[in-house]
Amino acid sequence: MARAFGSLKTEAGLKEINSYLAAESYVCGGATATQEDFDLAAQTSSHIDPAQFPHARRWCQHIRTLKLQFPLKQWPRAGAKGPEKGDKSEKGKDQAKLEGLLPGAEMGKVCTRFPPEPSGYLHIGHAKAAMLNNHYARHYKGKLIVRFDDTNPSKEKMEFEESMIKDLATLQIKPDQISHTSDYFDQLQVAMEALIKKGKAYVDDTDVDTMRAERDKGTASKCREQTVEENLRRFAEMLKGSEEGLTMCVRAKMDMKNPNKCLRDPVFYRCKTDTPHHKHGFKYKAYPTYDFACPVVDALEGVTHALRTIEYKDRAPMYDWVLEATGSRKVEMVEFAKTQFSYTILSKRKLAWFVDNGYVDGWDDPRFPTVQGVLRRGMTVEGLQDFVLTQGMSKATNMMEWDKIWAINKQKIDPIVPRYPAVADDAVVLHLDGPAEPVSKMEKKHPKNDELGEKLMIQCKDIYVDQEDAAAMEEGEQVTLLHWGNAFVDKISVDATGKVTELKGRLNIEGNVKDTKKKIHWVPKLDQQVTQVILREFDHLVTKPKMEDDDDLNGIINPQSVMETKAIGDPLLKTLPKGTKIQLERRGYYIVDKAAFQPGRLQSEPMVLVKIPDGKSKDMGMKSKVDPSKLQGSASQKGDDAVGRGGVAEAEWQLKSDKGKDAKSEGGDKKEKAKPKAKAGAKAEERPLEDFSRLNIKVGKIVKVWPHPNAEKLYCEEIDLGEGQVRTIASGLRAHLKQEEMEGQLVAVLANLKPRKMQGFESQGMVMCATGAAGNVELMQPPAGAQVGERVLAEGIEMLEPDEKLNEKTGKAPWEVLRPGCKTNDSKQGTYNGAVWMTSAGPVTCKSVASGTIS
Repeated sequence: MARAFGSLKTEAGLKEINSYLAAESYVCGGATATQEDFDLAAQTSSHIDPAQFPHARRWCQHIRTLKLQFPLKQWPRAGAKGPEKGDKSEKGKDQAKLEGLLPGAEMGKVCTRFPPEPSGYLHIGHAKAAMLNNHYARHYKGKLIVRFDDTNPSKEKMEFEESMIKDLATLQIKPDQISHTSDYFDQLQVAMEALIKKGKAYVDDTDVDTMRAERDKGTASKCREQTVEENLRRFAEMLKGSEEGLTMCVRAKMDMKNPNKCLRDPVFYRCKTDTPHHKHGFKYKAYPTYDFACPVVDALEGVTHALRTIEYKDRAPMYDWVLEATGSRKVEMVEFAKTQFSYTILSKRKLAWFVDNGYVDGWDDPRFPTVQGVLRRGMTVEGLQDFVLTQGMSKATNMMEWDKIWAINKQKIDPIVPRYPAVADDAVVLHLDGPAEPVSKMEKKHPKNDELGEKLMIQCKDIYVDQEDAAAMEEGEQVTLLHWGNAFVDKISVDATGKVTELKGRLNIEGNVKDTKKKIHWVPKLDQQVTQVILREFDHLVTKPKMEDDDDLNGIINPQSVMETKAIGDPLLKTLPKGTKIQLERRGYYIVDKAAFQPGRLQSEPMVLVKIPDGKSKDMGMKSKVDPSKLQGSASQKGDDAVGRGGVAEAEWQLKSDKGKDAKSEGGDKKEKAKPKAKAGAKAEERPLEDFSRLNIKVGKIVKVWPHPNAEKLYCEEIDLGEGQVRTIASGLRAHLKQEEMEGQLVAVLANLKPRKMQGFESQGMVMCATGAAGNVELMQPPAGAQVGERVLAEGIEMLEPDEKLNEKTGKAPWEVLRPGCKTNDSKQGTYNGAVWMTSAGPVTCKSVASGTIS
């Protein structure tokens, strides 16, 4: 257990811990680092004098090095109890399990690889994959390979490769080896020739459309049974890039009848001669596909564990087939869920469309999910790392909102960013009986972080205050000017429209800040010194929550994704360089996107501050040009109440005056009581009939089935919905299913229908079934592992509270409106308007009904 030390920001505290560490390696006295070491190291100053405190400095540098080497590692706490007596890492709040998930992993022998295609910039999905691969390589003291999958010259550029290397360095990922798939092109050609000689591959000249149709129907190509000699001749033509060779591709001879269509003789080689390779020019005319090259090169480079997103699960048997067919060594495939965010494009092809058509500044546009984009918007590397910790290696694919990752980021920046004031450019001048000439004083940059130092604050007799604050004041009222003191408002002047034009008041520095309800930020009226600011806020680029492959991007572009507010800022703002993160008091967090002084220019320009989302949506103080409640996917769409940012109270003065609540200022005054979280959205019955979340579809387990004694088409069922007692439900399934086919099965139940008598038997819900074009009926079934009683969600649809009981009156019945949109897709998954029905264990499916109706 860690012993207590004084503040490590003081000389006394450093002296104490230095003395202790003279005889110990870690603060808990053990042989390995614990979470307590990292907690304490985070509290130390950035520089420890090596002459005065050599042992503290040695320890601190070591802990910080461990943090860099193992950014995702979950370090145990001293004395942690468990089956391994503390050897297993203690998970923090919301952290997913990371350890023990690599089959056969041995210390010192694990080799992972991160294989991006250099056809765009790294995005947040790549960041997760890269961090996980790096984590396991470092955790097992193994090796990380970054391999560029450069097998498609028509999409790849050196620019993208260089940006990826730069981004990985930013993410604190240092690969042990950087390679290219093209380094192995000669070996891959030899491996393909060997497959052809074994009769495991053939060269096909079938046109693309015909091949696609044949694969869909399971029809073998006319070229499938060609002789080995003919296939080798054709492959040679491909390698030469001849006119004949350009019409051909190499296909694996797998299984044209396999229900998994990916395995129906996939293409493994194709010709590309119109674009030079960014490394090899026109040296190669035929290129391997990823499906063939990746497993072969994984084996050649010594990869032991290939981490891959679960979206490629259907291709996993192909990976194993290639390894076996080429005689390559075994590589373990380990799957994890793909990162998906609502209102977000992760396709590099579609992101490139936005860049090429000028809808964004570039690949680092703050609206982009690229690593450079989110960092430019104010994300921290530490925030990204912690977000990956919450996701881990889970295979559960779900559509996430951005709120969570930005809330994590806020926790990182709030303790370390300095505070500054700024007011909107329609600010009102408050005339005070202050100093005749401006005076200055030093003020902390952060009320709780002395290490940030101090800033200069200028006081003068005329100051700017926000129009909103001025409009909320009353004559004779006493207010608090943050970091200065109290003042009385003696006179308020307004124009014909009621807009405040001028304020007059007098200081009351000796007044008690606890006596005021309004805490006002302000900027000195020094027009030659204040900073002209543009506050820039962003919404999502697209208006559709879940993107599809065939979306017309022109039809879903958000026409108002950038909003700007002109403001007047503290004079010191103009000294801040690009990339500096700050908090504007009572407004939120910002990052400097454009500094006031540009290189080579003597005069300052309006600086640009980009709003950093913080997981909340409500703006503070001055009115924003963005209506946060209408931001796509914002927290307020979920009905969350926004709370003060960085401990600064909301400027809802009228509400506070009516209720007599105290606001909290940065100076440590009373805090307004937290408001209870509102239920998401309006009452269920007030929402549109086509709102899918009004349905309460739950996972149930059929306990008992028997024929209805009075109705020959009905079964009577007892179904467990996790409610403590079973429900009775009648279903018209006797003509379609046997009793033994139903008992013990997991089913999806529409659980908020009003109970009704069906031939004397009370039915308390409806078992969801799929009906095919031939009239065949099958149960819609959650996957094994789904929890009885859990709610079935629709992927990409915000699931609010369901109706307690569904209205069944004509014109008011949600189910009648929603039912036509409930269908099975080609993969036999339940959907609503294309959004897949999901449980914690995966999608709800039926056995064989594709493109059927659900009722």
